[in-house]
Amino acid sequence: MKNTFYPHYIKWLRDFFYIGQSEIADALYMSVSTYSKMEQGKKTIQDEDFSAIIRFYEGKKEDYSFCFDEEKKEKANALIRQCIVSFVYRSQKEMLPELENYLSDSANLHSFAFFETKLLEMIYEYFADLSFQERLPFLLEHLDLFNTTAQSMIYDLYGLSKLRTYDETAIECFQTAKSLSVLLNIPGWLGLIDHHLILTYLRFMNPEKAFTFFEECGREFQNAGAHRRLLNLRFNQAHCFAKLGLFDESEQIYINLIQTYNQVDTKRFVAMVYSNYSWSKLVQKNYTEALHLAKKAMDLKTNIEDVYITLAYSNYQLGQPEDALDAIAAFRRQNRKDPRSKMVLKFLEVLENFLLGRKKTFERLASQLLLQLEKWRDLEVDLFVYQMLIDHYTGMEDEHSLCVVQAKLIDFLMH
Repeated sequence: MKNTFYPHYIKWLRDFFYIGQSEIADALYMSVSTYSKMEQGKKTIQDEDFSAIIRFYEGKKEDYSFCFDEEKKEKANALIRQCIVSFVYRSQKEMLPELENYLSDSANLHSFAFFETKLLEMIYEYFADLSFQERLPFLLEHLDLFNTTAQSMIYDLYGLSKLRTYDETAIECFQTAKSLSVLLNIPGWLGLIDHHLILTYLRFMNPEKAFTFFEECGREFQNAGAHRRLLNLRFNQAHCFAKLGLFDESEQIYINLIQTYNQVDTKRFVAMVYSNYSWSKLVQKNYTEALHLAKKAMDLKTNIEDVYITLAYSNYQLGQPEDALDAIAAFRRQNRKDPRSKMVLKFLEVLENFLLGRKKTFERLASQLLLQLEKWRDLEVDLFVYQMLIDHYTGMEDEHSLCVVQAKLIDFLMH
């Protein structure tokens, strides 16, 4: 373990303190070439050499010291495993005080648990809903220094970071995390990784692939007693059914989830159910019910941006343009900055310009949006845009443009 740890740590230490190799080599009475080989792992670092390097930094930096307690690494790995368990049971927030206490002790960072502590810093940021992606390159660069449990967590978080940016290679990350986790025997961990794969396949409009994971994932959660995760799994199963066009099956799950509202510890979950249920009604062109369910979600203060598409587009289809424009204005006032919200606003602006009769602006924005939707397939508003274009050109009696749009719609449906 030490022969792997030593070169990576002393290289990090020197880079962190901006010390030249020649200065350290002189202090250790060795050539720069010899010291360089130690950092590169080409020359074995003896315990006494490592201790001498530590003494050099401790003498140079008053606030730096290294803890030689070899149990630190074991304790850090136990905490990483504990974090995974809390992740499975959706009790991440309850882990934050313990993680804060651990990370506040500098003896944990500058020890043989240095790299594990770096991972725990990233886990803390993820659990606290902070930006965590910046730490990933460093952890991936030093992946071989971690045990299999830590590696599986790194790859899972790597996949989640890619999922946030709509990067389809998230699938490969989750598959790697899963292969690393097969022999770990952490109840529910394989199920959670499968759940993340389900979310990814749904995001990239592959519901048929997502469908194959539900049974095994449910069994993993059931055996682990991860009831919160089971509830989320049922929610995503309904979402999957809707994407497969199995609306009756989807509706049964949504209704069942709403009826079990008293078992849910927050309104946020049932708001999500109403939001997705309303979307299911929207794509079935049941605009009155879609609007009713979307308003239920709004009453529960849903934070799902797509519900504004349901509100605006349903009102448009029901011949209530003023209400549609009010929904668009309400969303714009929120000034959301995340990528998905920006795409939702682009759709709403297309609808807004259509309703206000701004013909040239509508045509331009609609054409631009259709190109961008190739990446945002799970937004599922392509058909709505095509329908507006058809209505637009029909009203203008522009048969040539109408035929062009219909041809593009046919091509979209074929693919």
